[in-house]
Amino acid sequence: MALLCSLMLSLHPSSESIPLIPEPPQDSLQDVKGQIALFIGDSHTANFKNGWQRQLSDSVGFKYRNAAVSGKTTYFMLNMAVYKITDEIDWCFIYGGANDMYTHSISPQEAVDNIQAIARLCSKRGIKCVILTGFDPIKCTRTDNPYYAKRYASFQQILLRGIEGATVVDTRVVERSDCWDALCHMSPSGHTKIARRLIEELGLKTNRAN
Repeated sequence: MALLCSLMLSLHPSSESIPLIPEPPQDSLQDVKGQIALFIGDSHTANFKNGWQRQLSDSVGFKYRNAAVSGKTTYFMLNMAVYKITDEIDWCFIYGGANDMYTHSISPQEAVDNIQAIARLCSKRGIKCVILTGFDPIKCTRTDNPYYAKRYASFQQILLRGIEGATVVDTRVVERSDCWDALCHMSPSGHTKIARRLIEELGLKTNRAN
């Protein structure tokens, strides 16, 4: 009986015996303090005071440059990138595609191709390029456009297959309760969730360790 009990315990260890996975020490994370980050996007990146890009920059110490313009498509973003991406930029964050997917004139693949072109501009200069998928449109949006959510989801799936010369971060961490309107322009809680996801996925050192 004692042998049987011992065997059962070995097969079903208590929660106390399961080692916890520790958080990575800050010394093992990327210290980006003082590096220049360029943000390219639309209205979801144009909350200049409290947006995810401001929260991210404040948390990790980026020098902040925001080239986002509300209502613009990835074609505009590509044109913007040609002028804004310079040798002094260290990081480039791209969050676009929502306006492209709301129209019928730009396909998901076209939007991805524009983002891929921006990533190539970054790669040629040795800039670290990060692409955000955005929120989950099926879960978070409530518009009269019957095609928008499905088109946006299709665009995201193409992004997640990979963009050459860039890191694609799945930022579908926002809930409907984090949205202020039918298009999910985010409340502070939504912006915070995206900033945290980027810090975790990119392994960035935060200021609280300084």
